[in-house]
Amino acid sequence: MILDEQDLRQGMKFIVGTWEPDYIVNAFSNDLAHIPASEFKSDDGRDFTALKFVFFEDHTVEMTDSSSGKSEKGEWEQTSYGEYRYTLNGFLDIPEGFLKENVEKLTVNENDLVFSLGFLAVALKKTAEGQITEVRDIGDREMSEADEAAVGIVGKYEVVEAMAFLGGEFKRFPKEEVKADLDKRLAAGEIDGEEVKDTMKPFGAVVEFTPGHKVRTWMPLPEGVSDAELREAVESGEILAVDGGMFAVEEKKWKSLDGKYYYDTGEHRESFGETLSSWDELKTDENGLIEYGSGMMLLKKI
Repeated sequence: MILDEQDLRQGMKFIVGTWEPDYIVNAFSNDLAHIPASEFKSDDGRDFTALKFVFFEDHTVEMTDSSSGKSEKGEWEQTSYGEYRYTLNGFLDIPEGFLKENVEKLTVNENDLVFSLGFLAVALKKTAEGQITEVRDIGDREMSEADEAAVGIVGKYEVVEAMAFLGGEFKRFPKEEVKADLDKRLAAGEIDGEEVKDTMKPFGAVVEFTPGHKVRTWMPLPEGVSDAELREAVESGEILAVDGGMFAVEEKKWKSLDGKYYYDTGEHRESFGETLSSWDELKTDENGLIEYGSGMMLLKKI
């Protein structure tokens, strides 16, 4: 699984802080009962509550054992959604191998972090939140003079790939493949002309990035619309503008920051109750094509 920036940010917010043993589960027990960490004692009378793990945003972890005074530092990383790995180093006297690998693997179980120690599963609960540096939203950042001068993205773009259902798959397909499939299905009587028109509609769009940091989406004018009707639509705000047989249906913002381009999707996004940025990076692939519309389209400069 590939974690994006958002996943890693959420994962960091989850793990950074202080974690202490909450309960133990013995895999050999009949009922797999949750034994309080304070009640599961070793032969010398010690229990797991002496352990403490503090995870920091710089991907380090500090481990302490209050019963022995031992302290050790290691590193941590998020390996997948709901899974982390950390390095024990010399904290616990465990030889290299399968046993240590399981101890160094942390799995999220509800709001706990769980690792395996032989036949024991040790669940850690978060007892204190850690400090995480807040990242300013793209929309709140001002462009520098150099950013303002970065206008390489300015221009008009055609849609060369868009989402479509083709060959049993719903994903992004090139315009030519979609048109060929529609023509084949139309000839076979499986679809009608209206369905062809609706499916091809996204490919008729033109996305314009203006020098004034606006993003306008243009669509072909419908047949039979009079000049008077167009003037009325513009004056009422129903459409933004008319130009060259096309009309602008929406307008967004774009900006340049530190050598990258972003645009405001206008979408309201949330994750676990936290409001996320509505701004997406405009990434260019090896062919100079730009991913747009939350990955629903691929744009080519005209």
